[in-house]
Amino acid sequence: MALTKMKHPNLNLKKNERIGVDYIKGILQPTPTCDSWDEIWNFQAKPDDLLISTYPKAGTTWTQEIVDMIQNDGNIEKCKRAPTHLRFPFIEFKIPSLKSVCWGSWYDHVKGWWEAKDKYPILYLFYEDMKEYPKREIQKIMEFMGKNSDEDVLNKIIYHTSFDIMKKNPMANYTTIPGDIMDHSVSPFMRKGCVGDWKNYFTVAQNERFDEDYKKKMMGTTLTFRSNC
Repeated sequence: MALTKMKHPNLNLKKNERIGVDYIKGILQPTPTCDSWDEIWNFQAKPDDLLISTYPKAGTTWTQEIVDMIQNDGNIEKCKRAPTHLRFPFIEFKIPSLKSVCWGSWYDHVKGWWEAKDKYPILYLFYEDMKEYPKREIQKIMEFMGKNSDEDVLNKIIYHTSFDIMKKNPMANYTTIPGDIMDHSVSPFMRKGCVGDWKNYFTVAQNERFDEDYKKKMMGTTLTFRSNC
């Protein structure tokens, strides 16, 4: 089942060279995305295509691995046929060193899909729920995909998509990406995979500013998040 047919951006960069950025539809994007925007915009999905839409660093790779394992009935070898970015063609970005944030507003992203879920066949998942109840959430994904696997297959999927196992899997942890594009010695692609780690970085003042902004931007929506498991 194809997720998208978008080409992977050409990242022919010199070491330490940063990707340029520009605006598309009023949203800041890396130039490889801008260059291929017509192809992206004109893409026609098939009725049985599955789109995984996540804000960056919000469980994208985790969900991709779960979906692939469900689609392949828990066959580990099939799921190791290629790295994630080749098994799941998608627009992959590298964050530029700018004050403006690529990909647009997180608030608009999460609220937009939340509102759309009542009109279209959309399964809305929360990272915190997936961490706390992986079996239940994976069963939700199975049901959404129209798959019915036995308990052994389900348990295999739960185990092989756990953070610790995926972090060791070169087909999922992005260590196959050249170091001049993704330097894991600076920060590994898969860091901790835990909930509430913001407490180790935010000061009290920063958290108060965030809470204030969150309350203002999320006003009027029934969508709620929790910051702890």
